[in-house]
Amino acid sequence: MIDISTVSTIVVTVSVVAGVVFTVLEIRHLAKTRRTDVIMKIYERFSSREMVEAIYSVGRLKSGKFADSTKENLLVEITQLAVLFEGLGVLLEQNLIDIRLVDSFFGPSLDLLWEPMHPVIVGMRESLKQPFFFSHFEDLYNRLSSYRKENVKAH
Repeated sequence: MIDISTVSTIVVTVSVVAGVVFTVLEIRHLAKTRRTDVIMKIYERFSSREMVEAIYSVGRLKSGKFADSTKENLLVEITQLAVLFEGLGVLLEQNLIDIRLVDSFFGPSLDLLWEPMHPVIVGMRESLKQPFFFSHFEDLYNRLSSYRKENVKAH
């Protein structure tokens, strides 16, 4: 026959295990929520009027229609966008954001902007003698490109 102390030991053990499992699940949920909050805050900044105007200006650079923009103003806009994408690249490198969300929110814009911005970034690296200037931005672009290639093959 089972005595009361054995039953209470079993109940305590089951309670502790259940508590640990619940805590682990809750921590995972909070981490996912936090990563989503981070990406949404960045996206909120990305969708500001100032950033949309910068995207528009740099997009026009690709098409060769930037005569009305001053060179200095365009460099400021390129730098604004590069700083944002650099931050995303760091967060992605540190696994603090999900590549699927980055692709969904920023992928099309990144595709549009990388090509005209790349030569400017290379020029900044050379003139500043900083070979890794905005390197996380470049890594972000490369990782998204690889991610898409892998997903096309998977489907």
